[in-house]
Amino acid sequence: MEFDFSSMDSASEYGTPDAQCVGLKVVDFVAEDNNSLFFIEVKNYVNSSNDMLIQASMDKRQNTDYLMLTDPTAAFPLEMGMKFKDSLLRWFATGRSFTKPIALLLVVNPPKSFQARDRERLVRKINGYIPSGMNNKTDKYPKITSMFFDMPTVNEVQERYGFSVSVI
Repeated sequence: MEFDFSSMDSASEYGTPDAQCVGLKVVDFVAEDNNSLFFIEVKNYVNSSNDMLIQASMDKRQNTDYLMLTDPTAAFPLEMGMKFKDSLLRWFATGRSFTKPIALLLVVNPPKSFQARDRERLVRKINGYIPSGMNNKTDKYPKITSMFFDMPTVNEVQERYGFSVSVI
């Protein structure tokens, strides 16, 4: 997938190693516009490569990850909640502030077999692991005024959030 963050004030890869925050799992990107701070995790479940080795690897990952999306006993919602929490902690630990509302986005390119009801169920589950309690701890996190989670598809992200994603 290819991202176009040109409409944002800033954007950078966030998943790169940071010696100060060893052990934290973080999202793929952080972007910011005038109104919001976006923590963005990306999951691509569509295999569009012509390379046989890449296709085989993607097919295997797609099957494993897709099971995590749809299996009610899978740890995927917990893992996503932890990844978003760790991303916020890394932001805080590296001295950055939270002066804007925070959007936690899991941008997905789901396979056609991923049904709307599966997505709604998954959004509810992941939402249960998002550290929303940080909003109520104004003595400890005075700059977090609002935070929400959304799981837009690559086709929805432009309209909802102003940056675009294309599948290449």
